[in-house]
Order: sequence, then C-alpha cells, then structure tokens
Amino acid sequence: MNIDWEALTKMPYWLARPASELDKLRKGTVSFWQRLSDMLAWPAKQLDPMTAELEILHLLAWERDITQIPNETEHTYRIRVKYALQFAKGAGSKSGWYYMFEKLGTPWITIDERVSETDWDVVSLQLLDSDLAERNKLIDNICRQYGRTTRRYQYDTIASMPLIAPPSDFALDSLTGFAKLSDDMSPKLGLAVMDNESHFIIATNKQLIS
Repeated sequence: MNIDWEALTKMPYWLARPASELDKLRKGTVSFWQRLSDMLAWPAKQLDPMTAELEILHLLAWERDITQIPNETEHTYRIRVKYALQFAKGAGSKSGWYYMFEKLGTPWITIDERVSETDWDVVSLQLLDSDLAERNKLIDNICRQYGRTTRRYQYDTIASMPLIAPPSDFALDSLTGFAKLSDDMSPKLGLAVMDNESHFIIATNKQLIS
C-alpha cells in the first residue's frame, strides 16, 4: 500500500516552517509510521514472488518445481516462479506457449507442428536469432520442463537485416537430364533427371528474412 505521507501530514503554512520543532516532530512521526507500515506489509510481500526475499523465493520455487538456471537474471527467475502454475496448465497448447514466451519477454515466436518433410513428432520453434543466442539456456529449460512427452523440439532462427533495396523477389528453375547412349542411340543406363527450384525474397528493414 502506497501512502502519501507528505499529503497526509501537510500542515498550515504558518506552522510548516522548515527545521522548526513542529516540523521535526512531523518528520519523526512520518518515519515511525513508515517503518511500522513496512513491517506490517512484509509478510504479505513474501507471498508474492516478485517482491519476496530471495531466500523465500527459493522456497516458493521449490514448491512450484522451478529450478534457477545458471546465469539467469533474477527478474526472469521471479517471473517463472510467479507464473509456474499458468505455464504448467498451458503447456499442452500453442496459446499456452505463446503466453509463456510473452511473459518471459520473448513475444516474437512462431510454433509449427506436423511440418512437411519433417517427422510428425517434431515441433518447430521459430525465434529471432538474437533471442535464441541470448536465452538459449532458458529456452532449452522450457522445452525440457513443459515440452510434450511425445514431441521433439527444433529451433529455426530468423535474422533481421537492414537493406536499402526495395522489396523484390527472384526465382530460378532449372531441369537437367543425364543419359549415356549406346551405339544404336538408345539410352544405355536410363535417363536421370535433376530438378532444381530456388526462390528468394529481398525485404526491407521492416521485414524479416528467413
């Protein structure tokens, strides 16, 4: 609870002389009630992971099955402890994972399942390259603790690059055939065909390049 002690103890101007005996009494009274208010509010603050003492925070983390990651910031640690129940409840859905990463300060993420040309049990997490570099231990911990048992998780990074050229795209499609002919001009080893198709997109600095 925030109390405006200055407004609460404001005196008439003819009494509010600085350094007067009455002003000293007022400051002493304010100091006493501030300390008393802090003492009364201390037990309630220990129930909130965002304001609890670090020793008590460790107890709350143990109760909620949270382990501090090496080199993890205290703020991130407190957030994981505070939202441990919500994270565990939402771990089975995409919306839960989006909520989790948003609370942890990584809102830019895309989750894809059953990606073509990939095993059915692989879940693709598309993250900014900077987020993965700075928080790789945190993301690994999230996948181990909240990942689904029958799923494997892979990381795909997206890097932003400043470009001067306007948005444009270009593509290349080529088809190459190989054959070895015999004396009667018929294929001896059969035909082998190699198809290659490439597509590139150049984006502005407001877009992302994958």
